[in-house]
Formats: sequence, C-alpha cells, structure tokens
Amino acid sequence: MEQKVFATIQQYAMLQRGDSVAVAVSGGKDSVALLHILCVLRVEFALNLTAVHIHHGIRAKTADRDEQFVRGLSEQLGVAYRCFRVDVPQQAKQRSLGEEECGRVLRYEALESLGTDKIATAHTLSDSVETMLFHLARGSGTKGLCGIPPVRGKLIRPLIDCTSEEVLSYLEQHHLPHMEDESNLCEDYARNAIRRQIIPRLKEINGAFEMNAAKTMAILREQNDYLEEQAQNFLLAHGSDAVAISALPEALRSEVLRGLCAEKISTVPEYTHLKAIESILESGGQVQINGGAVVRVRAGKLEFPAAVENGTYCFEVKPGEYPLPIGVLKVKKLNCKQFENFTKDRFSFTVDCDKIKSNLICRNRQDGDRFFDAKRALHKSMKKYLAEIDWAPEQRSAFPVFLRGEDVIGTLGSTPDAAAAPDADTKEVLYLYLVRE
Repeated sequence: MEQKVFATIQQYAMLQRGDSVAVAVSGGKDSVALLHILCVLRVEFALNLTAVHIHHGIRAKTADRDEQFVRGLSEQLGVAYRCFRVDVPQQAKQRSLGEEECGRVLRYEALESLGTDKIATAHTLSDSVETMLFHLARGSGTKGLCGIPPVRGKLIRPLIDCTSEEVLSYLEQHHLPHMEDESNLCEDYARNAIRRQIIPRLKEINGAFEMNAAKTMAILREQNDYLEEQAQNFLLAHGSDAVAISALPEALRSEVLRGLCAEKISTVPEYTHLKAIESILESGGQVQINGGAVVRVRAGKLEFPAAVENGTYCFEVKPGEYPLPIGVLKVKKLNCKQFENFTKDRFSFTVDCDKIKSNLICRNRQDGDRFFDAKRALHKSMKKYLAEIDWAPEQRSAFPVFLRGEDVIGTLGSTPDAAAAPDADTKEVLYLYLVRE
C-alpha cells in the first residue's frame, strides 16, 4: 500500500520536497493510515507534518476519547499536533447549515488557518465510489460522477487509489489501533446505506466493482477536464454572448452555462435550470434558478442581475467621491482650462460653480422625476431616459438625479439649462461622473 500511495503522490504531483503538510486526523482507520504512511514518506519528501484534529462539540465523551487518542498517536509518531475545538450545533444554527455540512466547513476552515503548503485528507477510493453513487442517486452530470478529485488546489488525497480493505490490511500489518465513529454504523444516513448495503451487493455481482468504478471515474474526469478547458477558452473569446453560446454543441453549451453561473452567482444550476437558461438564449427574457437567482438575456448578452439594496440616498454635492449602490460618483472642481482638457465621460453632468452656488443636491431617482435636457432642448421623464440608455432595470431606482432646491435640473448624461450650465463667462465648473463597479 505504501508503494501505491507513493505512486499516487507522484502521478498527481501532490507533494514537493520540503512541503509543510496539515494532516486531518479524526482517529478513524483511514486518517490513522494516512498519518502513518506520510510519516514513512516524510524523509523521502523532507516533509514538515502537523496532525490536525477537530473536536466538533458533539458526542462529548467519545469526542474527548478521540482527541486524546490522536494526541497520543501524534506523540508516538513524533509529529506536531494541533486540536481545534468547534461548536458545530451552535455554528450550524448561526450559518443556517445542516450539522454535517457545517462540520465539513469548519474542518476546512481550521485546516486552512494553519497556512501550510498542503492539506492532506484521508479520502479513499471507497469514499470516492460512495460519492459517485450518492450523486448518481440524486441525479448528476459528469462532474458529480467523477467522484472525489485527487487534488484540489493545495488539498491532496494520497489514499484516493486505496480501498477500505487495503487500509484495514495496512493497519493490521503495522498493528495500528484506531477509533470507530459509531455514527458510521447507522444506516439512516444515505452514505452509510450506500457503504453498508449497496456497495457490498455490487461487489457480489462483480468483485472488482470498486476498481472498475475507479477506471470509469478516471475517464469521466478526463472528459470533464477537457470540457471545462474548452468552456474557459470559449468564455475568454466570446464572454456571455448569448447567440454564440446558443450555437455551441449541447455538451459544451451546458458546461459554458455552468461556468458562467458559478462565476457570476456562485451556484451550479440543476439540469432543469440549465434547460430553462438555454430556452431564452435566442428569444430573450429571464428565468429564475437555484435559490431565486435571476438569469436573463438583454442586448444579446447573458446577464445575472442582482437587486440593488439600500438604493435611497440624498446629499449635498461637493468635490470628492460618493459611493452609490451602482458605482462611485466622482465630483471635481475644475477651472475652464482644466475642464477643456478633461476627457468627458458619457455619463457625466457639468454645472457652473457660480450659478449653482453650492446648492446642488444629489439623490436617487424617484417615480415621476422629469428633467429638461438643454442639449436636446426637451423635457424627459427619468423612466423613459433610463430605458433609452438601456440602463439595467434592477439598478434604475438607484440612478442619481441632481437638484437645485426641490427642482430636478438633470442627471448623468444630460445638460442642464442656462440657469446652471457653463457659458462663456464661466470661471469654474463642477464636473460629476460615475465610475461603475
């Protein structure tokens, strides 16, 4: 088994000589085997190992027992030891997560906090097969059927090619004790049912089931990696162009949409949601996907609009910078020569300082707002103006208007009337423009 683990480390370039490694050790059979094997290999790779145990604040007596066991094992193997105590039930409530998911998040946060070069976890081939079957039962694309990745960033899984039987054999060979988490025996949990009922039945059908599943997962990983690479190349070349996405082969189109959703709204859409997005690529419109997130096609682009919060504001305008919900409003006081040489922004507004007399107010747009645009010599409603400039609908309520007293005298992209606009006698101007986020 040591040779198999060494080959896995080499195949996936998991370790570099001199790496510091945080080893997640629960005290269970897999993590004990992982820590022992890395101790065997530490001279080969000049590793600086730290055994990390997470006390979850659940199963008080057995959790204390596990912590003492891992501490003793670390001392026996001559490995640095760290224990993190977390209150999973309390944190689960605060983060609105299930206890199992919260425990996983807290474990990785603790491991990351050590700042080591690598983080090693004891996931095995058997765990990976369980994950594949779990995703298959719930419904999954190729990514979910790839099982557990051997490497993800600095997270490494040296036992990923070893079965549970091989781990047990290794522990017996080296006379290594381990702790058993009694929750692993409960078949009420889906993964435990897969481990204790489904996989043994599949092994009865074919004794080499796990090894054959490993080959299948490797093939799917290769295909998935290729699709992800092609999707990234497409996005670099075409971005969120809806027509270009629509013209892609279905498999690549789905991968591009998954990548966009993950990047823009941090979610991976389900199959039905992917199909809903595909349905609007050419016709336009919008759909809701996971958790109520909105995806739409506007002006030929796929967009992921987020509602603007805290859109109400009102302040007196002076030179400086003002954060708005839709960007930063910058205000500069310029003399005529400076202004003449200043590059004008499309969404800007300029007034004569002497005419306005420090009585310029900025607030967010409200229903019924109208202004007179001297450049076009017409009155216009803000509603119509924002539609004409194709400003994102969810951001329109936060768009700024400028007032003298209670009268709206303009907005970004307009020219005020003669009572506020610069003319031949102007000495200084206030120049306002928006830097979008």
